[in-house]
Amino acid sequence: MTAPTLRLLESAVTRRTAGFGTVFARESRTWWATRRWWTQTLLWTVILNGLLLAFVWIADQAAATGSAVGVSEVWPQYLPVAVLLSTVGVVVLTQGVMLDERRSGTLEWVLTKPVSRTAFVLAKLAAHGLPTLVALVVVPWTGLYALLSTQVDGTWPVGEFLAVAGLVALLLVFTVALTVLLGTVTIGRGIVIGVPIAAVMLYDGVHVLARDLAGRLPFPWETTTAAVRLATGAPLVSIVPLVATMLWTAAVVAAACWRFEHEQF
Repeated sequence: MTAPTLRLLESAVTRRTAGFGTVFARESRTWWATRRWWTQTLLWTVILNGLLLAFVWIADQAAATGSAVGVSEVWPQYLPVAVLLSTVGVVVLTQGVMLDERRSGTLEWVLTKPVSRTAFVLAKLAAHGLPTLVALVVVPWTGLYALLSTQVDGTWPVGEFLAVAGLVALLLVFTVALTVLLGTVTIGRGIVIGVPIAAVMLYDGVHVLARDLAGRLPFPWETTTAAVRLATGAPLVSIVPLVATMLWTAAVVAAACWRFEHEQF
């Protein structure tokens, strides 16, 4: 690659990323400089850990009537419900990332500053995606690991647990990207909130039509099926859902940037 080509490439990258740091710092302050990060982390830690305790309590009640169910059986049953609740959490926390400024009219003012539209979208994604993962995965799932370990009077398998947590985190990252994309497409809050949640709730219907392909389908929500399978101690039947979710996430982020680049104000 020649020097002029390199300079052109560098110039293009610089234009695309102009203002990223400024927007990222501004958006990050809405989390880390306020009570928002720890109140949301505390709230979702209580919800997700309390839900697991409720599942264990119900299993204990069943055991008292002679239908013994161990935490190893409870854990896979808990996961789909936890994923649905976590999806609701992601949508609640990120539905206003693009929407609020579009609806309030402040977006036009922000874009008069030296900020590229692509950098604006990417900075918002990063600034809100990271604390959302802290609030919904990192801290709550640390508590889940401690709870599972206490239930087996030892140490829950770390590798299996991290693999399950990683699959759930991957789906939530996709959900953040999807919510931001919807926020660039519409100013209808109901659509931005409803579509990601409905997708999780309705996805099981796909398995009715393609039961033999469970765990192999190239859709982000298939990672829940893969996570449940790992939670039972079984290996993945395919890495297709894992790879597909990464590709879908990249495609959704690219679509959000493209859509915002072509937004008319």
